[in-house]
Amino acid sequence: MKFVVDPERCVGCLACVRVCPTGAVAVPAEPQIVSIVDESCIRCGNCLPACPHDAISAVGQLQAAISLAGRRETVLILGTEAPVHFFPATPEQVVNACYAAGFPLVSRGVIGDELVAAEYIRLWALENWGTMIRSSDPVVVGAIGMNYPELIPYLAPVTTPPVAEARYLRSLVGKELRVVYAGPWSVDGVNGLDASLTFKELEQMFRIRGVDVLSQPTTFSRVPMERRRFMSTAGGFPSA
Repeated sequence: MKFVVDPERCVGCLACVRVCPTGAVAVPAEPQIVSIVDESCIRCGNCLPACPHDAISAVGQLQAAISLAGRRETVLILGTEAPVHFFPATPEQVVNACYAAGFPLVSRGVIGDELVAAEYIRLWALENWGTMIRSSDPVVVGAIGMNYPELIPYLAPVTTPPVAEARYLRSLVGKELRVVYAGPWSVDGVNGLDASLTFKELEQMFRIRGVDVLSQPTTFSRVPMERRRFMSTAGGFPSA
């Protein structure tokens, strides 16, 4: 995922500069239009809501996902936050829209969350772990690696839920399985995912394929691999 600035919208107000924790926003002397230095960006996303002119957007791997969607060996891992993002569409309508857009299989992200939660519970039971920093957020991991290397030993050796689920699905289907993930933020630069989309990019894919989410059936057109879904509660992944 990369953050790009639309020069037609940017007025050089520097609102993004003030919220960037790593100084990744470059401001040339002339003209006063900012740009994002990708090498310094940790993908925290602070600049998106800070920009009053909607001049900054997140760009993922939409074209790769579109090319993979039509292949029989492709599965879409749909982030558990999808029902919130696509509201008032029902969860069933969102899954049906993914099928209509070309994905032959849809997995709903629950399995990856449970695999990761179980591993955190196992680690906490070990005596040699004191302070532990959750490593499931790539933004946190990137910030520590870039700015706080002394905290690296405290990062839990646990992958992100989408990657855990991708590994699990490949253990069932085979290594030839291609995995696309769609979530609130794309997971960039992680082995195990063939493409990663934001929910907004998934919406764009629906538009390209002529799929209207709200016009989809309110019952599953195909039974998905996982029919449970999560409700967010305080306490994080291991919360009962």
